[in-house]
Order: sequence, then C-alpha cells, then structure tokens
Amino acid sequence: MISPPTVRLAALACVLWCALANPACAATCSKAITMGTGHWEPYAYYDAQRRFTGIDADMARAIFKEAGCVLVEMAQMPATRNMTLFEQAGIDMMSGATLTPERLKIARFSVAYRDETVGIFMLADGAARYRTVHSFDDFLDQPLALLAPKVGWYGLLFERHAEALHSAKRLSRFGDYSQGIRMLAAGRADFMLGDAAGVEHAAARLGVKVQPLPFWMAQAPVHMMFNRATVREADVRRIDAAIARLQRRGEFERIRRTYGGS
Repeated sequence: MISPPTVRLAALACVLWCALANPACAATCSKAITMGTGHWEPYAYYDAQRRFTGIDADMARAIFKEAGCVLVEMAQMPATRNMTLFEQAGIDMMSGATLTPERLKIARFSVAYRDETVGIFMLADGAARYRTVHSFDDFLDQPLALLAPKVGWYGLLFERHAEALHSAKRLSRFGDYSQGIRMLAAGRADFMLGDAAGVEHAAARLGVKVQPLPFWMAQAPVHMMFNRATVREADVRRIDAAIARLQRRGEFERIRRTYGGS
C-alpha cells in the first residue's frame, strides 16, 4: 500500500526528471500530478501483462501530454482506498468522475472529456420475466434485488433509494464489473446497475449475454477530479485547454474506437 509521503517523493522525482529532460516541461505545469489507478474495465484496468490501460487511462495520458503536465500513475489499489487517499489529499487526481455538490467541497473539476450512461441490466435469457419493469418505480414496487458498484455516483434516483434497498436486503455491492457479472449470472440478484459500457464490456469478455431495462438511470458528462488542497486552479484550466484541443482533433473518439466503445 502506498502512503502519502511515498506519493510525494514519486511526484518530486518526476518533476526533477522532467525538468532535466525537458526544461520547458517544468515551466508548463506547477507540479507533477498523481493519479489513482485501479480496475474498472474498459476505462482503467491492468491487462494480462500488468500494464495499466483502458479508455480513461489512455485519455488521461493524451490530455497530460497535450497540456505539458507530468502524470504520475500510482500503483493499483482498490477503488475505496483510492477515494480515501484522495479525500486525505494523498493523491491529486482521479479520472472518470461525475461532478456533484458534495465533491465540489474538496475537489476541482476539469471540463468534461467524455460522457457516460448508467443503466440497469438483466440476463438476456430472463428478459421475459421482467417485461413489466419499465421504470425504476416499477422496480421499487416489486420484490426484486439489485447489484450495484461499491464506489461511484450512479444518479440521484439510485442515491435516494440505496439505503432503503440495503435495509430491505434488496441491494448487494460488487467491486468491479467482472465480479458483478459473475454475481448476476449466479443468481445473486435480478438486476445489475452500472455504467453501460463497463457492464457490456465485462459481460462480453465473460461470455454472458445481458440487456438493459428500457430506461436509463443517468446520463452525464465525465470529468477529471482534482484535489483542491494539492492542485492549483491554473493547472486545471491548463488541462481544460488541452481537453478542448484534443476534442477538436477527434483524439478521444479515436481512443474510444480502439476499445470498441460506442
């Protein structure tokens, strides 16, 4: 497990390396920025060769290269540990974040660099059993169970009802989408909540056929989230400018296509 002092030493080493290798780099960004990493396919994960990859990983690298900023990718940790370190100012940035009023208290956000869609999925071969579920209210009105990720924001509607569902033993949590798909296939719940691309990617990789219910729980832009205590506003605005240039050049769409993203 990486402690905050170790993070700071790694960041300092990267700043010194950048300044020696490319003097212009040090003048472009005020500091090296540390990023939490983890396993969240297809956005950020470690492949069979233990290389950190994914849509968000590649987009973050492209953005920081365009901005002239140094990105320090920390060792893999669970999503809950990454969030705890971020809240304690132990790491500077997390990718794939949804902007919420609560997070604004401790974080600065870049402009959006991609969008996400959150849905509720079921096993395709069981779709006929749930043909009366056309909304989240329909789900709530029936004795049905739901799987949901342990970490992340999945829409206000879900947040309003998560505690009640948990108390009623109708809600179980999973760590990553592969685990969630396995739980769904094993009959641990009727449905699975999650980012549409993440759910479909994991299901395809595991050979499990799923399909969404006929409504979306949330559709929202996704941002980079920077710690207010450790990252300057000027650096975030520099990141914003880089995102805008890459969007104009179609770089993000190119990255999406390499992962089969829609």
